[in-house]
Amino acid sequence: MGDWPPKGGITHIIGTGKTYAACAWLQLRSKKKALIVCPKAIVGKWKDDLKEWGITADIITTDGIKKHNLDPYGAIVVDEAHAFAAALFDKSRSQRATALYNKIKTHPGTHILLLTATPIRSTPWNIHTLATYIGHYWDKNKFQNTFFYLTDRYGRYHFEKKQGWQRMIRPYVEKIADIVLMKDCIDVPTQHHKVITIPWTKDQEEKMAQSYAEPVAQWHERHRLEQGDKKFKELETIMDGYRKVIVVCHYLSQIEDYAARITDREVFVLTGSTKDQHATIEAAKASDDGIFFIQASMGAGFDAAEFSVVVFASMDFKYISLVQMRGRVKRINNLHENTFYYLIGGKCDRSVYHTLEEHRDFDVHEELNK
Repeated sequence: MGDWPPKGGITHIIGTGKTYAACAWLQLRSKKKALIVCPKAIVGKWKDDLKEWGITADIITTDGIKKHNLDPYGAIVVDEAHAFAAALFDKSRSQRATALYNKIKTHPGTHILLLTATPIRSTPWNIHTLATYIGHYWDKNKFQNTFFYLTDRYGRYHFEKKQGWQRMIRPYVEKIADIVLMKDCIDVPTQHHKVITIPWTKDQEEKMAQSYAEPVAQWHERHRLEQGDKKFKELETIMDGYRKVIVVCHYLSQIEDYAARITDREVFVLTGSTKDQHATIEAAKASDDGIFFIQASMGAGFDAAEFSVVVFASMDFKYISLVQMRGRVKRINNLHENTFYYLIGGKCDRSVYHTLEEHRDFDVHEELNK
């Protein structure tokens, strides 16, 4: 770590030691005022890790950076840095990205370390942004011409990603990041994946026929109906076979509905509105017989290797959320076989699942335009 430049990126697959590397990096910069930026759910974990390593640093949440004064800090660690990877040089730039970019632009001597297992979420612009933060600027127009082409598809001119861009981008990632895969470190036990199809019923079809909305709203209405009673009965059968189960749901209403039906076991719920997320995670891990419901977009940063069964009752539409959630139970310090169930309640669930398995984000508009 002592040979590392003051600005760098760590692209280690989930569970392979990004936090340890960051703590070692911070120890070498102990004279600089340090800041950790991380998701709300893992603030408590970072506090524990810093205490263990004897490091003094402030900690703010990913969203907290938008209002926090960054000027005093000479060393910044950004955990789950993909949350800051929105394109910097167009109208889609996020407030998070703007805050971090302005800090780097006005204080170019700041030491910054980016941590992520998934530097590219859905577009080449993700790695272009992360590279800019750590001092690698690739000409915007040349980069665009390398990875995009101009088309008038859908009746308007716009840029679309070139076929095979995911393979083309790898050398760019290697230029700015230290890359580690779990298979490079250790033999990984078998990971089991089981897809369970739940038939769409006549009753569900009749409910759909009773309402009419524009196509996108209609799609979401059908998707919600796919999460009903028959899916919960299938989930019950799975839960009855295990002491500890993580259940992943896309819709908050689905979590509330399913959790309320379970009366004979400990139930834990992690969503964006959970007040003490760290305490909830730790309580779920400590339970001997518990069901841990997690909002599908909330899979970043924490360890849950005490669980070996994950049921995707419904999935987030972003591929990164699938990667993060699978990674919660695959930890290098506690490796074991895991079983992942995917409950497919109809054609909407099926489209989301197949798109994510192709390492792509799901987009309802694209689906309806097929």
